[in-house]
Amino acid sequence: MGREIRVRKWALAGLAAAGMACGGGGAPAPGPRVAPAPAGPPPAGAEAPAAAPPGAAASPAPSEAAAAARGPDDRAPPAFTVPPNTAVLHVGDSFALAGFAQALRPRMQALRVRYAVKAETSSYTVTWASRMELLVANYQPDLVIISLGANEVENVNPPAHAGAVRRIVKAIGGRPCVWVSPPLWRKDTGIIDVIRTNSAPCRFFDSDALVPGPLPRQKDKIHPNEEGGARWADAFWSWLTAEHLPPGEEEGDLTAKRSPWALRPSPPEEHRSRAEAAEGALQLGEPVSARGAERF
Repeated sequence: MGREIRVRKWALAGLAAAGMACGGGGAPAPGPRVAPAPAGPPPAGAEAPAAAPPGAAASPAPSEAAAAARGPDDRAPPAFTVPPNTAVLHVGDSFALAGFAQALRPRMQALRVRYAVKAETSSYTVTWASRMELLVANYQPDLVIISLGANEVENVNPPAHAGAVRRIVKAIGGRPCVWVSPPLWRKDTGIIDVIRTNSAPCRFFDSDALVPGPLPRQKDKIHPNEEGGARWADAFWSWLTAEHLPPGEEEGDLTAKRSPWALRPSPPEEHRSRAEAAEGALQLGEPVSARGAERF
């Protein structure tokens, strides 16, 4: 009798354990499927995202979209380069040798340019006027740099040298060229204006306006020293590479005749006298620096 009671207790205990396993600890029996509630309206002031039409492409990443929105003028300018083995002829006086050509040479060599410097101390525009045609014929330069005028800043009759300036430019024969004025150590008597107004179509690099000064000078307080010449060359090189005309920007028949050293056309004020350039700037409401006003 007692054994029968124990067996029933064990059976009841087993049934209770089975019930707990099915009802309490197991997964609930699947009920009827309920459809999800529709999304509510967006909060006040918020816009619901527009659904993309079927087959529409994904929106570009922000950086790609910004790049696509930029116009051609917003792109970074191409790095300055010229084909190897071009020729640059540099004609000048003692100022060309006062750290200026020395600092330009490694830049030319880095581009594999044949850089010829023909400079003489105590030489003038009239000295070189009769030599330029032969020099150009011998070197066939793709670019001509002229560093003359320093020995004429005290000339009593600067207009008399206008013909020599024009003759030098004519001998270059339409090649790209830049006349680099000397960085003045005193007020000139007018030779810089003679060069400015007679050097077209060569470009004119106004050293007094474009080179940060004052430049360090040699003991004579006239010629730039090595540091001053390097600073002068840095400013000129930055200007030269910025004024380079990249291939494809020419108009008409110029493309076929393009030089690898082609330069942009001169702005109108570049070949005006300093007084005219200053007057034009004032009429346009452009500020004139104290240094510029002193030169004018």
